Amino acid sequence: MNDIGQIETISFNIPGLDFTLTINPTTLIFTWGIIISLIVFSIFIKTRIKLIPSRIQIATETLVGYFIHICKEALGEDWKKFFPLVMTLFLFILISNWLGAIPNVDPPTSDLNTCLGFGLLVFFIVHISAVMHKGLINYIKDYFKPFFFLFPINVIGEVGKVVSHSFRLFGNIFGGGIILALAVPIVFKIAGILSIPKWFLAPGVMGLMIVLQGFFGLFVGLVQAFVFSMLALTYIAVARD
Repeated sequence: MNDIGQIETISFNIPGLDFTLTINPTTLIFTWGIIISLIVFSIFIKTRIKLIPSRIQIATETLVGYFIHICKEALGEDWKKFFPLVMTLFLFILISNWLGAIPNVDPPTSDLNTCLGFGLLVFFIVHISAVMHKGLINYIKDYFKPFFFLFPINVIGEVGKVVSHSFRLFGNIFGGGIILALAVPIVFKIAGILSIPKWFLAPGVMGLMIVLQGFFGLFVGLVQAFVFSMLALTYIAVARD
């Protein structure tokens, strides 16, 4: 990671407008890289489906079948409408999180803009699908249940879902990056206090970094991708109920 809390950005003014646009090139590059990779992989798998499946086909079919089962359980006959969304969210966030296991790589999900963008995407899909499924009147009535005076609280609760949904993912991924950035300096600082030579600690520090990279990048990345996609599915199912 870069310095803690610091994100490399590029800012420029839009001609004719009193507006400054700031972008994070690293986030954009990796985001489009993941998108293109998923498209290429999908085409690759689709064109190589065989009656006797290869290992990669078995793994893909197992993963897809698992998510189809979950979507059917949550949404019933409407599962086909939202399965692509849930599956894509999981795969994109998983790959993004796993990029964090690579030293000095800032995954897109360590950028709050990415996480908030996904949160807003899910928010709009949830409520638009609820209106289309229930009708506008019935949708509005739900905000006055179980008592009419709870309307403001229900509205705040829906907005709060966007914040919690986004910041849960961002906090876990960015927090893991902070721990990785602090781990080595803290170990060497303690070693300096105890007068332990740095060369003596080098193998142990390297092992520690491998363990931390694996835990925060791979394990936590997998868990957070699954949690985010399952929450999206749950919000959709509850809103349409």
